[in-house]
Amino acid sequence: MDLEQEEFSTSDPSVAVGMWAIDDDYLTVTMLAAGVAQLVERQQHVASGGHSDDALLPGAWRVAFARLWWRYHAQGVPCPTSDLEVLALCNRPFRAWPVALELAESDLDSALLENGDLSAFAAQGARLARVDVEAEWVEQRVHRALRTAASANGNNDVEVEQAYAYLRRYLIDHAVISDLQVQSLEQWYPEKGSNEQTYVRQLVAEAYHARPASGSQTILLCPGCRNALTQPSDTCGTAGCAGGEPERTVLRALAVIHEQHRATRMFIHDPGLVEARIIDALNSKQLHDKVRVTAYPRVDLLDVLIEFLTPAPDGTLTVVESWGVDAKDQQSASLLGRGFSWPAQMDCKRRLLALPMHRASQPAYMSDLVAELDGRVRGVEVIDEKRLIADVCKRAERFSR
Repeated sequence: MDLEQEEFSTSDPSVAVGMWAIDDDYLTVTMLAAGVAQLVERQQHVASGGHSDDALLPGAWRVAFARLWWRYHAQGVPCPTSDLEVLALCNRPFRAWPVALELAESDLDSALLENGDLSAFAAQGARLARVDVEAEWVEQRVHRALRTAASANGNNDVEVEQAYAYLRRYLIDHAVISDLQVQSLEQWYPEKGSNEQTYVRQLVAEAYHARPASGSQTILLCPGCRNALTQPSDTCGTAGCAGGEPERTVLRALAVIHEQHRATRMFIHDPGLVEARIIDALNSKQLHDKVRVTAYPRVDLLDVLIEFLTPAPDGTLTVVESWGVDAKDQQSASLLGRGFSWPAQMDCKRRLLALPMHRASQPAYMSDLVAELDGRVRGVEVIDEKRLIADVCKRAERFSR
């Protein structure tokens, strides 16, 4: 992040540092992440031609600075004297900081900034901090546009739920689309807003960057996650993606190609890959007429509702048990545990927090997550995606006999 090289005026370290213990280092780094997110957002706003009159540092940053100052003091380490000093630390892994932070071993190798932009850890931490800047993030705008499009194109709760599930899956399956594909999507979801533009087109405007293109366009896609690549030698960088030889696909466009921007990839597309794998596996022929799978039930209260079916004497299928699944793909297990909650409206026999295999196989990831959930969330089991599918198949066989 290229900030002006001047000393930021910082709060006096004696400022209130919150009601939590100073040695709660996860609270400190999440507040730092929130502050960094606001600074990055301000810089990007100015770089795009906007104007900012806000000379004050974000409140989250000031609180985090004070907490960090006292942490240094408690360990007998020379305390930071300026905000620029702390900002420089944000580019280094926590393990390399002068002060020892009590974070999970896997998180100590994370930094808050990478090449001037938020790291995945910082983005996750800032979301957990729930500061005002979150409402301005593209993630929130995309979700709002997604819900609005679904609501406008459904005549009842079931139709709204189905529209939401389809459109959300569309974002996971399509990292690049043409204007002709948008037109096709509008035929299925034609409702318009007061500006006479369809809600689907408004969703695309929020989730994608548009670039001029006409005729046949050859796009390079990663075979593992379907993200767009610029060069055949590029790697997608998606966590857990096996990659492989890029696939060439041809899109026909009238005037525009839409490519998902970084925020959509980071917050919706990439984490949604594990959701899509689970939903597809549960909709396999093997489980046909044995389970009923609802993607994003009640407009995204959970990722998957699994209802086990058994044949009644009259030949109909009856629901005998339900499981709920929330699939999460996040860098930090500890931050995931701190921010996770189960919706009270979804009272299922089993409540499952499902992890993709590349997270579940990381040393201590599952144990760190379980430890963080302990005492915070009751009745939720942590499970990897493969075991989830195996458990569903086993349970379905029992009920279908």
